[in-house]
Amino acid sequence: MTNLLPVVIFVVLGALSYLLARSVYMRYWEASDERAEAGFIAGRTLELDSRTLYSPRYGLAGKPDRIVDRDGVPIPEEWKSAGNVYPSHRVQMGVYLLLVEEEYGVRPPYGVIVLGDGKRVVVHNTGELRAQVLGIAEEIRATRRRPAIPILVRQPPAKCRACGVHQACRQRSG
Repeated sequence: MTNLLPVVIFVVLGALSYLLARSVYMRYWEASDERAEAGFIAGRTLELDSRTLYSPRYGLAGKPDRIVDRDGVPIPEEWKSAGNVYPSHRVQMGVYLLLVEEEYGVRPPYGVIVLGDGKRVVVHNTGELRAQVLGIAEEIRATRRRPAIPILVRQPPAKCRACGVHQACRQRSG
């Protein structure tokens, strides 16, 4: 039992250090100009890349970089290093809009994609985006139900190597 005491003390101190550091960081993040310079919108941070949201209703999961409270409405934000917003970014934001609505019970009117140069792009929460997200999710589920049919991919070798299923993929490049 005496051998466990240092381990228990270490774990407790580690947990306390983490909580203290996170608290200090969140206070700094809320008050800093760094957030504005990075393109993030003003408001109280509800989540900061800290929790994966899941919707059993839609069978979707995602982890927005930030969810901010704007006058009682949760707004998802996502940071991208790209210089442009691509269709996949819009669909990803559409997933976050659905997940935030499920989690908070309020439908966000929009989400914000922050590009590498700090430019903010508003993605409106439209019925068309919602239908597109749910359609893609169903296509993925239908494809997964037919594992004999290959999913064609054309990724650059570096992106392929970084993929979590790289070793098992028959189509991998590089």
